[in-house]
Amino acid sequence: MTLERGDGYYLGPLCINYGFVAFGFVAPVLLLGVAGWLAIQVALPLALLGGVLLPVLLYRTSWSLWLMLYYFFLPDELHANRPDTSDDLLFEEEARR
Repeated sequence: MTLERGDGYYLGPLCINYGFVAFGFVAPVLLLGVAGWLAIQVALPLALLGGVLLPVLLYRTSWSLWLMLYYFFLPDELHANRPDTSDDLLFEEEARR
């Protein structure tokens, strides 16, 4: 099976960023508010503020994690690991090799 980098390639950082924000910050803050450990009047604005600001702050980190995962599982895609005869501008795996 050949894995081709298509339009969905750029969704990886978005998914990582969403996972960090939704499950790592917003959900715990809302659960703390519902459980009563944090006032709900504080938890809702804090979750909203975190939901808006954290994706911006984590943008570069999510891209870095995505590229690390991508090249960890597909090391032949690294430019240093490609043969000299490959064309870097082609996205089709078979045509590039």
